[in-house]
Amino acid sequence: MFKWAPNECSVRTGCARSSAQPVRGDLAVRLQEALDRAQERIQELEAKRQGGGVATLQAQMDGLRQELVRTEGRLLEARERESQAEADRARAIEERARAVADLEFLKDRVLKKRREQQRQAQQEAAGRMGSVFGSLDDIVSLGDPSVGRGGAQPEGPTATRPPVPDRRREREEEEIFGL
Repeated sequence: MFKWAPNECSVRTGCARSSAQPVRGDLAVRLQEALDRAQERIQELEAKRQGGGVATLQAQMDGLRQELVRTEGRLLEARERESQAEADRARAIEERARAVADLEFLKDRVLKKRREQQRQAQQEAAGRMGSVFGSLDDIVSLGDPSVGRGGAQPEGPTATRPPVPDRRREREEEEIFGL
């Protein structure tokens, strides 16, 4: 709480503002100014009290001291609200950062899963193609007279060609990431 000291500062002496720290925000500034005005008025009344009319001045000073206490309380509340608002803003920023990191993680998992599914589909397609047609040599030998009667020989071990590059993955990534 602010401690009042007589003859510490007045408008006439040109002293600096009170020792209370200035606070950002319109309400805090207005409360600080009200606090400064109350302190100045108390000092003026203290000077008058020393000159005479002690009872009246004492009552006025007591009233001003009460007003000073109320103003200090409001200033403290304003500072607490501002501090809480700053903490809330910091928490919101942290939550957004976590959400972005989670989203990136999930996108990576989805892409890995899609790539794995595409790889499996390519392997299955290559296996089906190999079992239907056999090897390229079997297909060519179907019309070859040197093979003999009865057409092609029974299917030997199936040879498969390496899979053709699949451009679907690139297109899907472009759709997902908007590249």
